[in-house]
Amino acid sequence: MCHTPFSRDIPTDQLYPSVMLEETLGRLEYAAQCQLFAVVTGDCGTGKTTTIRRFAEKLDPAKFKVLYLSGSKLTPRHF
Repeated sequence: MCHTPFSRDIPTDQLYPSVMLEETLGRLEYAAQCQLFAVVTGDCGTGKTTTIRRFAEKLDPAKFKVLYLSGSKLTPRHF
C-alpha cells in the first residue's frame, strides 16, 4: 500500500523512528506513567499531531484519556 509522504493520515506504525520521535515518545510515556500533564510544541509541520497520534494509539484506553487541544488562543478560563 502506498501513501503520500508527509501527509497527516500516515499510519503511525510506518513513521521513521528518528531520534527526536523516540525522545518525544519517551517523554510522553514518562509523563503518562507519572500522571503528569504534557505539552507538545513546535513549528508548523514538524509532526506534533502525528507523534501524539502514535503515542495515543499505544495507551490503554481503560487507564488513560487523551485530550487534544488545538486552539492556540485558549486561556486558563477555557479549562
